[in-house]
Parts: sequence; structure tokens; C-alpha cells
Amino acid sequence: MYWQQIWFVLNMIFVALLIMFMFNHRSVTMARQEQDVQRLRSATRMRGIVGILTIVAFIAMITSFLINMRVNG
Repeated sequence: MYWQQIWFVLNMIFVALLIMFMFNHRSVTMARQEQDVQRLRSATRMRGIVGILTIVAFIAMITSFLINMRVNG
């Protein structure tokens, strides 16, 4: 039961970060279209940070799921 709860929380975090990544990607696209260099630089940096956090959350989610399957069968 413990690993199922951890997996569920990590799943929610992953989905929230994925949605944030999509909004950040949209912000980068809009800054490119408007040719705003300062906003583009800021949005690209933020998209990179959120992208890395999303990948880390995905790996943690997979790990907790596999542990849960190993422990609970």
C-alpha cells in the first residue's frame, strides 16, 4: 500500500510538470513569433528547467511503480 501511495503522488507531480512544460513550450513559441529576445531567453531557460524536472519525475514514477509491482506482486 505504501508504494502505491508514493506512485500516485509522483504520478500527480509528473502530470503537473508535463502540463507546465507544455505551457512553457507555448511561451517559447510565442516569444519566437514576436521576436522578443529577452523573453525568448527567459522562456527557453524555464522550459529547460521544467523539462529536466519532468524527466526526473518520470523516472521516479517508473521506479516507484516497479518497486510496487515487485513488493505486491
